[in-house]
Amino acid sequence: MSIHASIATLSTLLLAAGVQLSSAAVIARGISTDPASFASTRFDFVVVGGGTAGLAVAARLAEKSWNVGVIEAGQYKPNDPLIDIPKNFGSTLGNANYDWIYMTSPQTNANNRQIVHNRGKVLGGSSALNFEIFNRPAAVEYSAWSVLNLGSGGWSWNGLLQYFKKSETYTPPLPEDAFPNPTPTRRRRDEEDAGTDIPTTFLDFAEGALNLTALDVSTLLAAAGAADALSTSTSTESTGETKRSSLERRADPFHGTSGPVKSSFNTWYSDVASPFIHTLQNEGFDINTTPDSGDNIGIYNSARSVDPATQTRSYAAPAYYAPNANRANLIVLTGAQATKIVFNTTKNRDGTYTATGVSYVYGGVSYTVSASKEVILSGGVFNTPQLLELSGIGNKALLTGLGIQSLIDLPGVGENLQDHQMTPCSFKLKPGYHTWDELRLNSTFAAQSAAQYASSKTGILTSTISVLSFVPLQSFLPTSAFLNIVSSITQELMSNASSFSLLRWAQYVIQLGWLFNRDVPQVEFVFVPGFQPTPSSLTPAANTSYVVVTPVLQHPFSRGSVHISTADPLTKPTVNPNYLSSIFDRTVLIESIKYIRHLASTAPFSDIIQSLNDPPASATTDSDFDQYMRNSLQSLKHPVGTAAMAPKSLNGVVDTELLVYGTKNLRIADASIFPMHISAHAQSTTYAIGEKAADIIISNI
Repeated sequence: MSIHASIATLSTLLLAAGVQLSSAAVIARGISTDPASFASTRFDFVVVGGGTAGLAVAARLAEKSWNVGVIEAGQYKPNDPLIDIPKNFGSTLGNANYDWIYMTSPQTNANNRQIVHNRGKVLGGSSALNFEIFNRPAAVEYSAWSVLNLGSGGWSWNGLLQYFKKSETYTPPLPEDAFPNPTPTRRRRDEEDAGTDIPTTFLDFAEGALNLTALDVSTLLAAAGAADALSTSTSTESTGETKRSSLERRADPFHGTSGPVKSSFNTWYSDVASPFIHTLQNEGFDINTTPDSGDNIGIYNSARSVDPATQTRSYAAPAYYAPNANRANLIVLTGAQATKIVFNTTKNRDGTYTATGVSYVYGGVSYTVSASKEVILSGGVFNTPQLLELSGIGNKALLTGLGIQSLIDLPGVGENLQDHQMTPCSFKLKPGYHTWDELRLNSTFAAQSAAQYASSKTGILTSTISVLSFVPLQSFLPTSAFLNIVSSITQELMSNASSFSLLRWAQYVIQLGWLFNRDVPQVEFVFVPGFQPTPSSLTPAANTSYVVVTPVLQHPFSRGSVHISTADPLTKPTVNPNYLSSIFDRTVLIESIKYIRHLASTAPFSDIIQSLNDPPASATTDSDFDQYMRNSLQSLKHPVGTAAMAPKSLNGVVDTELLVYGTKNLRIADASIFPMHISAHAQSTTYAIGEKAADIIISNI
């Protein structure tokens, strides 16, 4: 039985068992299916996209009694077990009733494969489709956001923390669910100082490239936490006190207690998790009990966006929309696709344009709705740049070539695409272990699990991915390999220097700084207790259970783009991430695959493994692993950056107030504003952007 078939069977069992999902989600008031009536309504604000950040912005503005209209292409799907049941994550992917199903252009470095990008086409956006992981990156990564914007706007960790807290209600894990923490046998590392500096040749190049800007290399490296990160000793070493133990002694000041999104922890764990965690500990990795504190290095039990009271997915629709659905001043039009932002044809005295509304298509008919104050774009990383370009905002040469009148020449629109790339590695397990595969292999167990979930909201169906490890390269690579990677990427950067925007110059200085800062993860290892399909292993073997360990690149040097190829607003834009175009990305993923192979031969993890699955046992050389990587590369579905928040002189699209350059009242609030990627899944940061955007708007009106 396939995964999707088993999920469908489970859903049928759950419905037959009378499963009652979150009652808050069933409210449908405020949902409009009358496009003409929506168009005739007098709105103060129109939000394009009822997704993760869009509904956060809309709800907060409606709470201030303004009239808010939301245009959403998908439908509202309350009480949907495919969305709501935690273990059903992934079951909606590829289903056009929920998913935009974007495909990349053929990727040259991935054997010309087109790689799927699943994006939420439903009220709640991708928060309704994602794998429910609710985590945060290292604090210093937001320092990069801040320094790229010259310290303006409060986009540092300290500036964003209040919005992380505002968006969530956090329930800590049960004491008995603390991860195993035996005294680890420290893996000895070569801590030689010689040769561990960032090559000065690259820094000299970067200094010259940036000399006409307000940025300098020293400031960028300081923001990356690399100004003094090359020192091999710290003040804590002499006392035996570590940053981790110091944090554990403090009260938890990092989580919210009354926000709309509920975050909690698993109460069901597979028995294959502990051997993996112990193996990592024996390799020298620490358990991190406070990963949301701005220090995310180590192995940790990740929070997830699940309401612990109902054991259902907590996403933007039930979290932000449902509690406000009774408000007469919040109306959501579902099933409508925005096609153009409407502007006054005459510029303002300061040279900006004023957005007056949004055109959209519903049932093949075009309508236009007006906004008296502002238009907020929250369409996501692909749809937002598409709508900007359709509206005449973007690279003038591109738009003119497609017959679109250029209104504002912003070459950064659609550029700067960054994504978390991954290559799953799977293993067949010895018999007798309890994993998600039991739901596929044992119909009696599946029925019992459905009944258990229906009656008590407990058991395997409440579980999600929880075992995550975020690590710097130095934690699993010898110094020589690390320095070879640094040498290769700096040579590549200097060879391609003439093609870089100023934003990329600044980003690459920061990224090199991050490489030398061991507090910034470069790779995530995701542990999955069950079969997951890969391009080379689409279906599981009969009577076989699996475990999957996936390395995920956190800070790729590859950059891609999203651009329209036609003036037809209903044609999807071209998504080209340029996967594996950088030697850094290729080398780090290959080394990560090799390290996972090493873990699989190391006790106690090796004790539970029967055989290698993907890559197969026949893969033993770097060339073999390279070919496997190219054949199996996937996206973790965290694209960001296509309307970057950065100075216009650096190719930015929005300022720190999230205003699109050249406009008076058009803002963007979604993951497209990320100037650089982060070592975390994007969900909680996107909620924080929505919350902060609402406060920015409220303070400016």
